[in-house]
Amino acid sequence: MNDQSSIDYAFIRKLTEIIHANLENENFGVKELARETGMSRFNLNRKLHFICHKTINQFIREVRLIRAMNLLLINSTTASEVAFKVGFSSPAYFSSCFSEYFGYPPGEVKKRGLNGSGEIMEVPSLEPPSAKKELIPAFIKSWWKKQIWWTVSVTSLCVLFLVVLLYNFNPETFGKPFFFALNHSNTKARSIAVLPFINDSQDPENVYFINGVLEAILDNLAKIKDLEVRPRTSVEKYRNNKSKSTPQIARELGVNYIIEGSGQKIGDQISLYIQLIEVSSDKHILSSRYNLKLEDIFDLQSEVAIKVASEIKSVITLEEKELIEKKPTTSFAALNLFLQANDVHNVAESESKWELDIKAERLYKRAIQLDTSYADPYVALGWIVSKRNLDSSLYYANRALHFDAKNSEAYTLKGYINYCKGLENEAEKAYKQSIKFKPNNSSAFRRLGDLYFDQGNCSGAIEYQLQAFHLENNSMQERDNVKSFCSSLYRLGFYNEGKKYASKLLELNNDSSYYYWGLTSAELDMGNYESAINLALKMYACDTDNLNNIYELMYTYLYLRDFKAANQWFQKYTTITNQQGRKIEPDYLIGFIYFENGQKEEANYHFDGVIQEMYRLIEQNQPSVNCLAYMTLAKIYSVRNDKAKAMEYLQKAKESMGSTVYRIKDFKNCTMFDNIRHEPGFAEYLNEAELRYNTEHDKVAKLLAKEDILASAKK
Repeated sequence: MNDQSSIDYAFIRKLTEIIHANLENENFGVKELARETGMSRFNLNRKLHFICHKTINQFIREVRLIRAMNLLLINSTTASEVAFKVGFSSPAYFSSCFSEYFGYPPGEVKKRGLNGSGEIMEVPSLEPPSAKKELIPAFIKSWWKKQIWWTVSVTSLCVLFLVVLLYNFNPETFGKPFFFALNHSNTKARSIAVLPFINDSQDPENVYFINGVLEAILDNLAKIKDLEVRPRTSVEKYRNNKSKSTPQIARELGVNYIIEGSGQKIGDQISLYIQLIEVSSDKHILSSRYNLKLEDIFDLQSEVAIKVASEIKSVITLEEKELIEKKPTTSFAALNLFLQANDVHNVAESESKWELDIKAERLYKRAIQLDTSYADPYVALGWIVSKRNLDSSLYYANRALHFDAKNSEAYTLKGYINYCKGLENEAEKAYKQSIKFKPNNSSAFRRLGDLYFDQGNCSGAIEYQLQAFHLENNSMQERDNVKSFCSSLYRLGFYNEGKKYASKLLELNNDSSYYYWGLTSAELDMGNYESAINLALKMYACDTDNLNNIYELMYTYLYLRDFKAANQWFQKYTTITNQQGRKIEPDYLIGFIYFENGQKEEANYHFDGVIQEMYRLIEQNQPSVNCLAYMTLAKIYSVRNDKAKAMEYLQKAKESMGSTVYRIKDFKNCTMFDNIRHEPGFAEYLNEAELRYNTEHDKVAKLLAKEDILASAKK
């Protein structure tokens, strides 16, 4: 065995031992295994792919199944009991996975083992062969005790096992070829991208329909946990590709399989041509042409996803198969309206033409009129109205889930609404449900990361935000992932790293405003106020009607204690808000501007409104929300020079901590704390907050170093 093989062997053995130690824990999965090994999930996944071409989930499942085979062979235990012993909460799901892996159900193990057929040796093994090594000695020991006449069979099995070991211990000769031939059917890396379908029709209006078919196939593939699926936005830049080959595109997207397609809709008929390409061999492993009626499109979309998964030997659970085969609507006319609405909404999102969302909203509502049980338009409407009314948005999310209780996007929407309302626990549950029903849902991973960041679990947040990147790859929609990740980096003091990712926004959609926001925040954190003002003015120049840009300038001038300048920018803020038909809700920063400019009545209106809202949030008893609410109350009472109340709420914020982990600049520099800055309790609170901040900073630094993101780690 060469050095590298020896290291790989030890690594796989270590992973197997960790899984065995946590075998009965059904919740022990990817995150837990990565934590036990001291690696990030992404590095662990990459290493497993390199060594044995398995995902982490697949590896864990196979270790559990091989252990289950041992237990069934050597113990008089029922299949249901074994299922629970190896970490399956559902005996039915265990039976399904067992049958898929071994080729027969767990109830047949004893019969097949005792009849002398020797079929046990058809069990696939993990690579390196530590798992198989563990299986056979237990098998031999049990058999030797039970029946003497098995001696010959046992000897044969041992000889075969030694042969496998010799082959794997000598990869320089013929060990590796033997191993890959043995496991080829189960060890392909399962990452896939679906390139934009070509519209074969001369009618450009048919493009939205062909795009809809593409998205439906993508959505079905994304429901398979064993697959890594690149979203549509990742591949959109290849729509009119004429220069890059399929292998080049695959390398850029980081996938091993590519789906290409073309089609046209003529009247009530549709013609589609779809091919699946294995990149390593540039071989077309699936090539099918479909001519069918429009009402059969749902069956086609499900069939293609299942057939593709089958061709690349991807494991599909029964639940995933049911989700894929479920028809979203019985009305093709409703589907047609929904696809048209999506096309309009996508333009509104990508080009910031929000007036188009009015048209999209009408189309979604017409789709619902044709099929009131069609869940997807409800979700789409929920996202549009979430910008103006969370309660209406929640209504649409609940309607969608009423008709489709496993709709991943509806759970993402519900999680977002609960997050905005300060209902952390409900938001977390909704996001996790979304991921359960669509394991490749990047948006749910990103939003869950945002939630964890607010709770002070910064390292956990970064992991989820990186997972969102991993699922999105290089896409236009990556903009939201970049913003979340970039914001997290800035708030934790990783300014160089944050600047690097902010630069990506310039590449993705020329978002100069956000780029300058990050630079402004960094300068404020470091106390470089004049530089911060110059950058904030550049940010404002990028989009003079952007309320966020103006608000940031107000905020920056408050740090400089230039209250007159802050008030001047507030007047601009008020003017544009009125022009856009919006109402200025109570805001403690606006109240502070009024207060410092002698307008006490207006200041009290904002302060009292915020105090009432903070009390409402505190009643929900959500730790990180409470922390932010108590901090806000401390600021307001500090400005009012009620030191006793300010310190009381600061102490309560200290007890719940949460988001204070990354709010160091608020304690050190925020003007609103000036009246209590020299109180003994304030210094104590600042010291503890800084300690927690440094702890989280160090955790994240290690994680970023592992991911080769930390700038200092590259020097």
